[in-house]
Amino acid sequence: MVRLGTSPAQHFGEAATTLATSLRNVVGEIEKIPEYTLYGRVSAVLGMLIETGGAQRGVSIGDRCHVLTRQGKRVACEVVGFKNDRALAMPFGSVDGIGIGCRVDVAEAAPAVYPSDAWLGRVINAMGEPVDGKGPLPEGPIAYPLRCAPPPAHRRRRLGAKLDLGVRAINTFLTTCQGQRMGIFAGSGVGKSILMSMMARYTASDVTVIGLVGERGREVQEFITDDLGAEGLARSVVIVATGDEPPLQRRQAAYLTLSVAESGRTRPTTTTSA
Repeated sequence: MVRLGTSPAQHFGEAATTLATSLRNVVGEIEKIPEYTLYGRVSAVLGMLIETGGAQRGVSIGDRCHVLTRQGKRVACEVVGFKNDRALAMPFGSVDGIGIGCRVDVAEAAPAVYPSDAWLGRVINAMGEPVDGKGPLPEGPIAYPLRCAPPPAHRRRRLGAKLDLGVRAINTFLTTCQGQRMGIFAGSGVGKSILMSMMARYTASDVTVIGLVGERGREVQEFITDDLGAEGLARSVVIVATGDEPPLQRRQAAYLTLSVAESGRTRPTTTTSA
């Protein structure tokens, strides 16, 4: 069927473009499938440290692996060292159910995240998994490494124009430009979260990425519901790692926040006409 107002050539051209985009997406998904799986076995567990053997020659510091517990649960781990021809890994979750002989699958690709516009308005954990009960997160076409090296000093751009943060006191006494960093430091209960929620709601930006790292568990829902609100959450991505989670999980949340923010920085801008 050809739409009115379009020629057959335009119609077939649009169909060819759509088909090419779909094929690229399919090829991208196929390329994510590993060619083989390298695995080892747990040889010892010392507190939060897991010793693995059999795959130590194929991993390096920072690589990701997954331990299959005796209950069939997969626990993500990160290689942090080597000792006596064994790889040492720290888990992102609990070590319950991990014992001698448990299988350890080594991830082939470097840890990366695939953000998309569908992540706006969502709350996710440090592993990039949704925790808001709104269903799975659609992946974008571009992979963003969790540990991206900063650009060289001579290639960094200068600060941009003035950025409206939506708070007149800050705009007046602490003028901030695009690309500038600002820190807010204060004691407990003096309004850091409220100030951050005001900036998230009213800053002149398309995307806001908020990392709640080390927050008390009861304060997370209060910040999202009361402080941030539906208006602020609609154009925000919230990454949460509470203070009762393992240290590696909280560090992962900081890396994930930076990666998602990088994807928002390279997001195409939209313009509106009056």
